[in-house]
Amino acid sequence: MYSIPLSRPSYLPYIDEILQVTEKVLRSGNIAQGTVVAEFEQRIADYAGTKYGIAVSSGTAGLFLCLKACGVGQGDEVITTPFSFIASSNVIVHAGAKPVFVDVDRETYNMEYRNISDYLASHDHNIKAILPVDCFGSPVDTNKMRFRYENGYYKWDDTKIIIDSCESFGSKFDRPFDAAVYAFYPNKQLTTGEGGIVVTNSKDIAEYCRAMRNQGRKEGDKWLDSSFVGWNFRMTDLQAAIGLIQLNHWDEIRNKRRYNALQYTIELGELYFAGKVRWQEQTNDDICPFVFTVEVDNRDKVMQYMLSHGIEVKPYFPCIHLQKPYREMGYREGMFPIAEEIASRTLALPFWSDISEEEIIEVCRVLKEAL
Repeated sequence: MYSIPLSRPSYLPYIDEILQVTEKVLRSGNIAQGTVVAEFEQRIADYAGTKYGIAVSSGTAGLFLCLKACGVGQGDEVITTPFSFIASSNVIVHAGAKPVFVDVDRETYNMEYRNISDYLASHDHNIKAILPVDCFGSPVDTNKMRFRYENGYYKWDDTKIIIDSCESFGSKFDRPFDAAVYAFYPNKQLTTGEGGIVVTNSKDIAEYCRAMRNQGRKEGDKWLDSSFVGWNFRMTDLQAAIGLIQLNHWDEIRNKRRYNALQYTIELGELYFAGKVRWQEQTNDDICPFVFTVEVDNRDKVMQYMLSHGIEVKPYFPCIHLQKPYREMGYREGMFPIAEEIASRTLALPFWSDISEEEIIEVCRVLKEAL
């Protein structure tokens, strides 16, 4: 056990309320997908500013459904980032398509739109969609991703944009997309244990996801009749009830996370200006952080020192293209040098909504010793 863990779930300060609502759901006898899920979906869609919200069993399930809803399948290609949790690429493979990696921006860690344009202009391809990732909670700017540079000018491209927003619930950014997916794993800004939600303004995408998460049963089908061959990607009312309590306290949770990130930047400011640490540049001023990471020299040695002193830290992320399944597809070192450099240097520090100032100060003290 570590004296300061890497993460703790956001619901803990509201545990008495959580126990009350989950008991209510249990006593109702309706513990699977029901009216509580429907309320949760509407609250999330309203917060995201979209017409539709479709609750699913995980963020991974949501991304997969979105790809399928947009017609991605065998022989297609999907542009995405190599610097992410592996799920964002696995869903592309599961859909029958090929992930096409492009390098990231050195400052924001998000996929660089110029690299997308360069790939489209210089390769024969069958790109069906772009799947950018909001790295560490900082929203990727998709405003320029639908413009393709071709023959000396930019032209509008109708390629589908599906945003992996699994790390960025609570971050606000006005940008175009066909669908985005939030995830609610225990270390996320809002958690339901497992689960996710697709948000979209597309009726077609929403109807597809609603039917296919529920064994292909669309609205109007008779009981146990299915119009399609679907999956079981449903969320339960128990999970949704946990999420709704956090939404009731959302401003408090969001403000705490923003404040805690600010405390880290203050405590580490001297090291930052001395060039001993650096961190991700935010894409805008209205984000809700997922984690707080720093880049350091000799990352693995620094990590081992901090672990030995009771501070749980972890490397975030190993590059996807260098993991075994993707090496077998032909990817190798040196193909995406910026992502590879960031991956070799980045360390996630303890971070959650209710981490104390004293704990942040102790983490920074041990980091300074390690450096």
